[in-house]
Amino acid sequence: MKTKLLIVAILALTCDAGVYGADQRDVKSILDKFKSVLPQEADLALYQLDWMPTLKAAKEKAAKEERPIFLVVVTNSFGDLFSGHC
Repeated sequence: MKTKLLIVAILALTCDAGVYGADQRDVKSILDKFKSVLPQEADLALYQLDWMPTLKAAKEKAAKEERPIFLVVVTNSFGDLFSGHC
């Protein structure tokens, strides 16, 4: 939530700066702030896992590639880890 609020604030500053004629330093400052809150590569590692939609499919792929299975069980009714949400 904090990141979304910061992005909205940055966009508001960008629009405000555009109205009053921002110079390049202002634009660079805003872009630097925006880039500072973007997730780093290590933060996105979970989304780079090779998710399989079923345990059966995961077992077949693991056997074929001789790799282990990382099993995640979502117990709430809103979870859909295959799409990246839980």
